[in-house]
Formats: sequence, C-alpha cells, structure tokens
Amino acid sequence: MISILMPFKNESAHLKETIESIQNQTYSNFEVIAIDDHSSDNSYEFLEEVSKSDPRFSVYKNTGTGIIEALKTASQHILGDYVTRQDADDLMPSTKLENLLELLKNAGRNHIATGRVEYFSHKDMGNGFLKYENWLNSLCENDNHYSQIYKECVLVSSNWLLYIEDFNKLGGYQDAIYPEDYHFVFKLFTHDFKIVSSKNVTHLWRDHEHRASRNLEQYRDQKFFPLKVQFFKEIVGVEKICLWGAGPTGKKLAKELIKNEIPFIWITNNEKKIGKNIYGVKVQHFSDLEHLLDHHLIISVTQRDAIASIFEYLESIHFKNHYEF
Repeated sequence: MISILMPFKNESAHLKETIESIQNQTYSNFEVIAIDDHSSDNSYEFLEEVSKSDPRFSVYKNTGTGIIEALKTASQHILGDYVTRQDADDLMPSTKLENLLELLKNAGRNHIATGRVEYFSHKDMGNGFLKYENWLNSLCENDNHYSQIYKECVLVSSNWLLYIEDFNKLGGYQDAIYPEDYHFVFKLFTHDFKIVSSKNVTHLWRDHEHRASRNLEQYRDQKFFPLKVQFFKEIVGVEKICLWGAGPTGKKLAKELIKNEIPFIWITNNEKKIGKNIYGVKVQHFSDLEHLLDHHLIISVTQRDAIASIFEYLESIHFKNHYEF
C-alpha cells in the first residue's frame, strides 16, 4: 500500500478536483492521510465527508502549526509500504502511482522515484514557471539531479515515491527545516540515495495567487542560502573555496559564508568591483582562477548570459569543481 501525506489549509477551492484525481488512480491500493493545518474554511468538513464514503481517506487535525508539523503529524499514521506526499491544490495524472511504484520496485531500496512535472493555471503562466518546469524535466532525461542541487530544489515536493523503510532511515520529516522539500532532497543526497525518473508526467502543478510558496514567509527568500551553505559545508567542506559574483546575490552569499566561518577567495569580472574590500575580503580578478584549479568555485550570478560566459571560461581553463548557487 502507498501512504499519501497531504497537509492542507483553506483549500476548499481545489480539494474536490484534487481528491477526484487521487480516486481516479489506476493503482488503487493507497491511503490518504490528510492533515488540517487550522483551516478557517470548510476544507476539514469536506474531507471528513470524503472519508465516510471512501475509507482510504482519513483526516486529522495538525498537532502543531505549519506544513512541517502537519507532515510530522501525518507521518505518525503511516500504514503503507511506500510513502509519498501530495499538495492539496495539485493534481495527479491517473497513472502517477502506478508509474512511480513500478519504477521504484525495479530500482529497489535506496532509490527515490520521480517523474516529469507540468504546470497549469487558470491564467497565463509566467515565463519563470515555464523555465523551472523545463529545467526540472531536463534533469529527468539523465537522472543528473544532484549535479545542480545547489541551484534550485531538484525534486517537486509532492512528486516522488519512497520505500517506507528508506523514508524512516532518512528520519522522515522529524528534523525538517524550511524549505522542507529542499531540505529533504539534501538529506537524500547526503545519504547516497539514487534518483530514478519516469519519462511520463507524474505531477500536475497548479499555480495560483494563494499558493503557499507565493505567500508564506518561510518560502519568501527564493535563494535559500542558509540551507545551501549548511549542506555545502557538510558535503564539500570549508577549504579552498572561491566565490564568483559581487552583485547583490553574491554579497548576500558572501555574508552567509562569513557567518558560517568559511574562508573564501572572492572573484568577479565586474571591473568596478575588482580591488575593492567588501566585508573584509578583497575582490580579485576572475583570471586568478587559473592558479586555483584545485579549489571549489561557488557561482552566485543572476544574469543567464553572464553565467553562460562563466561556464565557457571555466571549460577553457579546465576548471572542474564549480557549483551554481
């Protein structure tokens, strides 16, 4: 059986469609553990009625406050052999559970199954969302998600399937911090879990003005530098670090590195910043990298054309260890 963890708060506008997409799954041996995070609409009452007619659904009140506490509460009720998560405003393609389960069974333990994602909305999609969708789906082509783990969260929060033993081995959400989906992916990486991807769309991601990632304070900082630096420090270490980028995002990341007592050489191709002392660190010309080929380079630049030029330069000098933040 697959256990589906579904936190919700004030989702009455979307729940009917979401529940129908779950009930229409070609794989029907599942349970939905729905956790009400203090809704003020009729979401809880709606799911109570669903649970009366479909015993695969159960609904509980969050014992704490917020998504992480709701996920912890849901985890206490898991009965299945496999576990996944569902956002209450998103939809499941009808073969989602069947596809992910087959993929995971073929891969075995210490794997996590995922698939392609497709955004949808009642209004025109922004270009940023479409770029993120394309980027996520490109990672599924070669299952090279971890190669870009410091750039963005490489798995959609509710587009994966795990063996329950592996979920518990990771500690589930018991030690989760915001953003909990990104934190979960870093835990997968540090525990050497392999990602296997379906070539099918396995998640329909709804964009709307009330979506949690748009409105909650915990998700407002889209760079998530504290989380990235925490795991970079654990995975890569603190020696021989370079930072490329002295613009606003580069400075923000520099502050986080200094806060974490990570010494670094700061470089840029911005002539106006070269030679300046910022936060006690002298900014150097990027060509100095040619003498630092054994270092780890963090790239914190926002302009896409500039990043492409940086990658071309790094390839020309055979610089290997670089990470886009």
